[in-house]
Amino acid sequence: MMNNGMASWQELKIDYEINQISPNISTRLEDIERIPAGLGIKILTILIEWACQPQNTHSIEIARKKIKTIPSDWLIEHLPNVAKTAICLDDEWEYRRLLELLSEAIPKLLNWGIELGINSKNEEIKEAANDYKEK
Repeated sequence: MMNNGMASWQELKIDYEINQISPNISTRLEDIERIPAGLGIKILTILIEWACQPQNTHSIEIARKKIKTIPSDWLIEHLPNVAKTAICLDDEWEYRRLLELLSEAIPKLLNWGIELGINSKNEEIKEAANDYKEK
């Protein structure tokens, strides 16, 4: 991820956005449980947006890497509600990125993510969910 020890502009931007909510949280996401839940949810919202919305794979990878440093119990508790508001679950691109994020970072939530899609009225979303169900 790092090039010559320098953070990319995407990483700097993500860090800046989350550090606005809680100073220096970007370097200690494993402590997210220690800050007020409302702030943690705002931070997770930003990270999920970056992990699912951009067309730029570098931004997506940076956000996923950061999400993976958050304790999984906290993610399991908060990610489902946050994901529903952070991304458009009717957008195939964003929904597929969410499934990738879940399978990589929080496999325990993958079935939840698949269920969301299977019940979708959008055929592309259903198809994406079924692709994951068959893996």
